[in-house]
Amino acid sequence: MKKIFAQETNARMNKTQHRRVRRSLTQELFSATKAMPVGVSLALACAVLGVPLGCSPESKPKEVSAETSGFRPADATAGASKPKPQEVAQGAPSRPDAVPGSAAGLPSFTPGQVDPAIAAKSYMTLKMTDSEAPEELVKFVASIDRAMMDLQTDANSKQVNSDTILNQGLDLLRMKLTASDRLRNKSTTPDQTAKGWIGKLEALQQMAMFRDVPSADEVRTLSKELSSNEDPRVAKIAQRIQLQLMLVDYRNQTATADQIVAAAKGLLDQAQGPDKGVFMAVAQAAEALSSESQGANPGDPANPGDPANPGASEPASEAQIACNQIVDALEAKFRDVPDPNIGMMAWRMKIQRLPDFESYLQVLDTRQAMAADPVALTQKASSLMEKIPSPWTAMALSQCATQFEYSGNVDVAKSLLDLAATQLESTKTPEIKAQIEMAVKGFQKRIGSIGQPLALEGLVDTQGQALDKSKYEGKVVLVDFWATWCGPCVAEIPNIRRVYDEKHAEGFEVIAVNLDDKRSDLDEFLGENKMPWSVYVSNDPSKAGMDTALAQELSISAIPFTMLIGRDGNVVAVHVRGKALDEKVQQLLGAKP
Repeated sequence: MKKIFAQETNARMNKTQHRRVRRSLTQELFSATKAMPVGVSLALACAVLGVPLGCSPESKPKEVSAETSGFRPADATAGASKPKPQEVAQGAPSRPDAVPGSAAGLPSFTPGQVDPAIAAKSYMTLKMTDSEAPEELVKFVASIDRAMMDLQTDANSKQVNSDTILNQGLDLLRMKLTASDRLRNKSTTPDQTAKGWIGKLEALQQMAMFRDVPSADEVRTLSKELSSNEDPRVAKIAQRIQLQLMLVDYRNQTATADQIVAAAKGLLDQAQGPDKGVFMAVAQAAEALSSESQGANPGDPANPGDPANPGASEPASEAQIACNQIVDALEAKFRDVPDPNIGMMAWRMKIQRLPDFESYLQVLDTRQAMAADPVALTQKASSLMEKIPSPWTAMALSQCATQFEYSGNVDVAKSLLDLAATQLESTKTPEIKAQIEMAVKGFQKRIGSIGQPLALEGLVDTQGQALDKSKYEGKVVLVDFWATWCGPCVAEIPNIRRVYDEKHAEGFEVIAVNLDDKRSDLDEFLGENKMPWSVYVSNDPSKAGMDTALAQELSISAIPFTMLIGRDGNVVAVHVRGKALDEKVQQLLGAKP
């Protein structure tokens, strides 16, 4: 969750990244009634029509490391990272007749015959069942859904042509329609009846995606009839379809924005927990209205407003107002769901609707935050929390606070975390609440160590000897938590070495606590880089790296993390690096014991 949130709340929070709903698809193709089968049909329909899907899958978040964390030495702009050997990719054996740089050869088969490569695929071989037993019909409908998924997979990899997609897709959906009707008529339980209605709605909607006009007409009538069905599952899917059809009607000027708002809110009332289908349908409605109102956005250079008053913006349009109402309802509904992706997306949609959204990037984008005026940043963060008092706002502020703390600006970090803590009591989702608590309490532990002695327990040097605290008594000691994979950590070593060389004779010592997961990485590094001070690791090999006992005790969530201990044995400061290290060490060495 933490990595996903960090990725989403950094530089990607940009107004220009609003996904737009393609009018051609909105008018021609209806969106999902059920995540798996309808998503399949949408992809297949787009393949047939030659239209790219409106929403492509997001890239997987990168692993967090020193190179990607954003932390840096106090007086350096870039950290040195440990070089890694380049891996040589092994190519597949080439064909004797292959031309360098050419595409793979096309499959060969006789025109007019079924391609042997797909002849045995489920979407080619599945036949209509003769069974009238409800249990068997339920299984058969499920097998059709799986065949549709297979067809989508092969369509995505271009193993089938558009004719096959269209013909086999429609054949499968006609079987699903027939089987669903038979299931409904032969059902012996309410659950089987509901599954029959759901299968029929799905089949009709999917066939409409293939531009089957009779199916489009029938799904419009049937979804209206079933929108008040006694089974909430059936009613919810029918209402989803009704909302999507209403967007088409709105563009054709046969429905109003207020009707779309009412339909969206009614659908949200049907949602239970992290319902992705409802979320996507309502989000699609909001984005469609946002796209429709794009020309009337306040402050849009393409929409200057009143010519007699160049500084004025046009009043919000009907579509804008409706979009804002839907987004507000969407964010409120999914604010505390267990699924972090849905909750965060709803929050993102709301924050991007703020008229002054771009001004909040100095809080949401940590790179901008680090360059912002601390006082202005704190005020902007307070304003954001006032406008959107959400656990996701708290998560964003805690992310920003961590950046400030580890860069040495503890006061700003504290103010941001104080704001984040205001959401702890109202946050219902345990996972999100735990993340906020961890940020707040971790900060308190690290900063709370100032003025207290540091228990240097559970550490041994590279020879396996336990740390001897008496060796450091009466001296100024820098405790440096670092790892060989941490670029900023390695970049700070020359600065520590310089201060050590200059001040060691006066009583300055360094305790380097290594947090590498693999001891071999440390040994390799030390073989190439000699240290004049002792390097310590966890005395428990099963709890190495960030699980080292002392790191856990201090709730260290990122490195480099440094602590300065005075001659009296108490922690004097944390996050002291760069020029500040030299100045602080000099100050402590000159102080009377």
